[in-house]
Amino acid sequence: MPNILVIDDKPDNLITISAILRNFIPECRVITAQSGPEGLEKAKTASPDTILLDIKMPGMDGYEVCRKLKENKETGAIPVILISAILTGPEDLVKGLDIGADAYLAKPIDEHILVAHVKTALRMKEAEDFLRRQKELLKEMVHERTADLVNTNRQLSREIDERKKAVETLKESEKKYRTLFRAMINGFALHEIICDPQGQPVDYRFLEINPAFEKITGLKASEVLGKTVLEILPGIEHHWIETYGAVALTGEPAFFTNYAGEMDKHFEVTAFRTEPNQFAAIFADITEKKKLEAQLNQAQKMESIGRLAGGVAHDYNNALGAIIGFTELALDEVASTGPLRNDLNEVLRAAKRAADITRQLLAFARKQTIAPRVFDLNKQVEITLKMLRRLIGEDIDLTWLPGTNPCMVNMDISQIDQILANLCINARDAITGVGKITIETKTVHFTEDYCANHAGYLPGNFILLGVNDNGIGMDKQLLSNIFEPFFTTKDVDKGTGLGLSTVYGIVKQNDGFINVHSEPDRGTTFRIYVPRYKGEQVVTEAKKKMALPPGRGETILLVEDDLSILELTRKMLNGLGYNVLTASTPGEALALAEKNRSKIHLLITDVIMPQMNGRELAERLQRLSPNLRQLFMSGYTADAIAHHGVLEEGLFFIQKPFSREDLSKIVRRVLDEPENRAHDS
Repeated sequence: MPNILVIDDKPDNLITISAILRNFIPECRVITAQSGPEGLEKAKTASPDTILLDIKMPGMDGYEVCRKLKENKETGAIPVILISAILTGPEDLVKGLDIGADAYLAKPIDEHILVAHVKTALRMKEAEDFLRRQKELLKEMVHERTADLVNTNRQLSREIDERKKAVETLKESEKKYRTLFRAMINGFALHEIICDPQGQPVDYRFLEINPAFEKITGLKASEVLGKTVLEILPGIEHHWIETYGAVALTGEPAFFTNYAGEMDKHFEVTAFRTEPNQFAAIFADITEKKKLEAQLNQAQKMESIGRLAGGVAHDYNNALGAIIGFTELALDEVASTGPLRNDLNEVLRAAKRAADITRQLLAFARKQTIAPRVFDLNKQVEITLKMLRRLIGEDIDLTWLPGTNPCMVNMDISQIDQILANLCINARDAITGVGKITIETKTVHFTEDYCANHAGYLPGNFILLGVNDNGIGMDKQLLSNIFEPFFTTKDVDKGTGLGLSTVYGIVKQNDGFINVHSEPDRGTTFRIYVPRYKGEQVVTEAKKKMALPPGRGETILLVEDDLSILELTRKMLNGLGYNVLTASTPGEALALAEKNRSKIHLLITDVIMPQMNGRELAERLQRLSPNLRQLFMSGYTADAIAHHGVLEEGLFFIQKPFSREDLSKIVRRVLDEPENRAHDS
């Protein structure tokens, strides 16, 4: 049973990590410590197989604890995984690895990535312990055998019986060696060294291999014994031959990692000389470890692009808001027909396309601001079918196969439209001429046993949303890249490469997963699984399209540090019939509110501003005017907004960039609602 030591000064973190470990590695024993000194003591007494270590701790931080662990003879071989929510830059990673850490994870950590690292560390520790034991056993056996032979030679002339005893001892030793040889989980190969006339090793003949070697390489003893490495593997990398040669010449053991392309496997190899013309090699198959590392690298790459998307969202959305808003105002001032109006409409369409790309990036990064609610997926798909049929055209048959039971989910309805639109457009582009697209839903349940044998699946109750086409399909190479951001097989003017990345981000944001099956010329099937809603069904009324609701002379205090957005929003609100007071800083807003205490009906404020954020400003103004209504706006991503207190129940929010229609509807709603409830426009 593996022992895992978790060192963190926060009890909540200890509880969370312990629960994850016990859930995914039920056979493990979790030991916890709340400080660096306590962790060092338990590392010595409890002999853990892996240590999860938080960096930011009072007194002795994680770096110091890691350094002390690695310097100590008793604990130096224990794998250490550093964890931090704050110190996540490249320099922090380099610092952690420099002091001996085996891995470095940034919070928040996906539980699957955490478990993958822990399992890899446990396997590394197990492999190191095993190799150490093997070396000790081999040394002991060689020493024992040599001692027996020397003793036998000394007493041969005097004691025939002693000689017989020595022979029996040797046989027993050989029996033990043979048992160990056959029972090893790692591959073992004994080689004869073949040298050129100058005495330089050039090849190595197989003298003996164990069953584990046959299993992990697929090479049978009957195929390799008596043959050389280059005869068996003519395309082997020269690095292997050179490394073996160094062992043969110097007698110094070597440890290295390499890829055997002929076998499509990665190995960790320990090679050591056993006799002047022989050496042995122990092979550990680390192919699975390499796959996990590749998955980790992919996750880190996706997270990096997500951070990039979130970082540019605010400024980009402000700029798009100004373009869209002022263009809409300009359209009110020009004739209903003519080239100028056409040009302005093109500007408006281009800006909205840019806003859609931003939303796709944020959806891919799982940072899209959403307003989830409970609904029946079957009913929403039926509403979307008309739009989808227009998208795919008349040559393609769209078949709808709804589940027999209600398919209740808790999501943002607009995300379902995004998923279906992206998948159906891709399916349409994969079909040449007449074809068929099928959309289906149903309720499914996956057990723990099923998920253990099917990679990527999660246990629990899910709603399946499937989209199938009979198009050209994809090969394995193409399938491995489809969720990469900006990857596309379409012409430059026909796709951004964000469609499937958007789908992937939306599904992950809603705690779901995707399964894709495709073969060339046999079509493609996407199966999306999102958690089934466990509560009662919520009935909502369909929204009716209506004209822009006008103001009734109410006074609005508008606070925005971007002057172009401030002026644009003021013009929009004035045009709708509202009296608007503007402030570019929270300080100006407080002064205006003091002068107009009883006149202001609504505060509209940006969330992220200098001096104080929008939530703090609203709380201070609420003390001056208890009945003051509030509407928050921002171009930042959802996680940044939530950090400043918005998106809580009872608050109204509008995401930048917004149109005049969006603004008019939510302002009227905030002023008319008897009680505030959180909504996203």
